[in-house]
Amino acid sequence: MKIEGIVLQSIDYKETSKIVYLYTRMGKISVKSIGAKKPKNGSLGFITTGNIVSAVISDTKYPSLYEYDVIDSIYSITKDFIRVKVFMVMLEVIKNIPEDANHELIYDYVKKSLKDLLTEDPKKLLAIFLIKMLYPYGIQPNLKACANCNSQDIVFLDLPKGLCYCKNCTEKRNIEFYQVFKEYYYDKKNISEYTNYDLDEIFAYLNDYYLRYISLDLKIFKGI
Repeated sequence: MKIEGIVLQSIDYKETSKIVYLYTRMGKISVKSIGAKKPKNGSLGFITTGNIVSAVISDTKYPSLYEYDVIDSIYSITKDFIRVKVFMVMLEVIKNIPEDANHELIYDYVKKSLKDLLTEDPKKLLAIFLIKMLYPYGIQPNLKACANCNSQDIVFLDLPKGLCYCKNCTEKRNIEFYQVFKEYYYDKKNISEYTNYDLDEIFAYLNDYYLRYISLDLKIFKGI
């Protein structure tokens, strides 16, 4: 069976082998790489976290690796501290994607985001990534209409509650934050075309939001 996947992590298996966890269009799977720890085995590309690989594996309950190719590598980000930190946050989110999510749809976006990490503004990329990934987790806020009257004339996003309100239903205002959040969630433009905003403010809200609704603590935000 031939698959494509993103290497999430690898752990030791017996004396000379590894179990490699991949995110694929089928969701998360594990593959045994027999002899991967042997110096001359040639499996380094398959066990390197962040690599995008194509692999032929056995069609069994606990599949083993037959052969593989590295499609893309993001190894060069190791020279940039900020990109490494962003990658670690992204990796934590990818690892926890719910099993019942639409992986066929999500996979290509995750793959593109990792490749974009090589060249794009890492902090803006992360903000967009985290906002869009609220959908597969099933915790996306209601951005379309007022929670009270269904008006679409929104002036305030109460992100902790995941709700929006119109000018007739609240005196609070954060229209710029709402517009940027909505743009980051819905639009599919090139990253450079997205509106600039205070990314640290967005990260602070998102950290609390992920922690509140799925108990995913992205404290690694610190230092980005």
